[in-house]
Amino acid sequence: MARNAARSNVNEALTSGVGGLQFNAVAPPGLGRLIRIPFYLTTTVAGFAALGAGQTPANVTANLLTGSPSAQVPVIMFNPANLAAAGASDDATLFTPQISWATLRMVGFETSVSQYVLPAAPPAETCFRDLQIGGGATLFVHEDFAPSRIYAAGQGSFAGLRDYPIIESPNVAQVTTEIIGVLTSPRITFSASLVCEILTDDNYGSHIPGPYARPGALVRQGGSFTN
Repeated sequence: MARNAARSNVNEALTSGVGGLQFNAVAPPGLGRLIRIPFYLTTTVAGFAALGAGQTPANVTANLLTGSPSAQVPVIMFNPANLAAAGASDDATLFTPQISWATLRMVGFETSVSQYVLPAAPPAETCFRDLQIGGGATLFVHEDFAPSRIYAAGQGSFAGLRDYPIIESPNVAQVTTEIIGVLTSPRITFSASLVCEILTDDNYGSHIPGPYARPGALVRQGGSFTN
C-alpha cells in the first residue's frame, strides 16, 4: 500500500507542474533466448524483389517486374502495379535458412511492414498464411490469409500459435505471403522473422530456455474441461 501511495504521489506531482524524470530499462531476454531468424524469398515471383545493397531505383524497378529472389537479403519489396485484376498478388513462399549448429524451439512469428505514402492512394495489405516447420500442419489458427498487423513487431506480446515445435536441421520454417490492394497502391517493403529459443548450441553448449519454451510448461496435465 505504501508503494502504491508513493507512486500515486509522484504521478500527481508530475501532472501538477512539478518536474521529474522516470526511467524504464528492459532487461535482455537471456542467453540464447528470443532470437530472430529471418525469412528469405528464395524463388522467383513476379512483383516481389529482395532489396540488396547498392541497388539503383532502375534496378529495383526491373527486378520487381521479373522477380528477384535472394538467400542473403531478408528485406522484400512489392510493387502493387504488378497485381492481377483480382487485386491480389501471386503467392510467394518465404523460407528460413537451415540452422545446422543448434537445436531450436520456435516460440513466435513477427513481421515488419512499411509503405510509401502517396496522396490519395489506397494502401495495400501484406498478408500471411500457412506457417510450417518441415512441411507439417500450419501453425496459424487461420487457414487462409490474415493481415500482417496481427504479427507486427513491437507489440507487447507475440501472437499465439497452435504449437511451438522443436526445429532441427535440415528442417526449416516456411510461410506464404500475398499482397492485397489496387494497382495504384504505393510500394510495400516488408520482412518476416521466426522467433526461437536455442536449446543446444554446438559452440556454446546447452542453454536454459525461458519458462515458455520448456517442455513441462507446454503440457497441461490432469483437470477436467467438462461442464
